[in-house]
Formats: sequence, C-alpha cells, structure tokens
Amino acid sequence: MRLTSYSNYALRILMVAAVRDGELVTVQEVAEAFDISKAHLVKCVHNLGLWGYLDNVRGRNGGFRLAKAAARITVGEVIRKTEDDLNLVECFNAATNTCPLIGICRLSDVFMLARQAFLDVLDKVTIADIAANPRGLMQALDRNWDSSCVASPSLPA
Repeated sequence: MRLTSYSNYALRILMVAAVRDGELVTVQEVAEAFDISKAHLVKCVHNLGLWGYLDNVRGRNGGFRLAKAAARITVGEVIRKTEDDLNLVECFNAATNTCPLIGICRLSDVFMLARQAFLDVLDKVTIADIAANPRGLMQALDRNWDSSCVASPSLPA
C-alpha cells in the first residue's frame, strides 16, 4: 500500500502544529522546513481546518495551530480523510471491478483483512505520539526554534 503525498503532507503539518503547541505556524515555515511547494500545503491546511484539526487564522500575521489536542487526533482518522480510497485491488470497488474472479477468488478477502489491520494500527497512534520528540524533529528540519516554541506532547499510556 502506498499513501499519497497529500496524506504525508497533512501528517507533517499536524506534527509541526503539535510541536509548536498553540503558537501560530505559517504555511511558508512548513514549506521551507520540508522543502515542499507552498501551493501543495495550502490545500492541506485549508482542508485540515475544514475537518476540525486546525484552527486557521487569516491575514498578514495569520497561520494555523491545532484545533484540538494532538492526543485526540489519530493517524488513522487523518488517513481516512486524506486518501480518496484505500482500495488495494480493483475488486474492492464494485462500480469499476472487471475481474472475472469476483466471488471465487479469496485473495480479496486477504487484502481486506490486511487493509483493516493497517488501519487498526494507525487508529492506535496519535499526532502526539508521532510528535513526541519535538526538539529532535525541529533539529532534523534544521530549524532554530526558540525553546519556548517547542512543547513536549504527553504520550498516552
């Protein structure tokens, strides 16, 4: 299974917002830190705001921050929002399926189980979990974040 860049960018945006712990982050900062096109990130930030994950502040001094606690956002729910579908094989979609083995082949059952296991794991991981090393994350991005900008998200037990 391969996730889209859009999902990857959305998770990076949420991680940075978690690390900044309530301080506004700009799309430009994220674009520069990850060397990603700002245009790609704008759509992500907009949608993450519509979905209730980000509080987006417009204007010259605007930016974004988490709209709810990082420990309350699971990676699985973000992936479900950012991926158009998680159809591993064509027979997962009855409308477009042309496989003559539908209903006979057991491979699709195995793929359905694998997809569910994948999502089950992601449902147990939160944004707080993946942002648990804020100083290391920011150092890896070669950023000089003021220590007051870097929070230490608490991990669930």
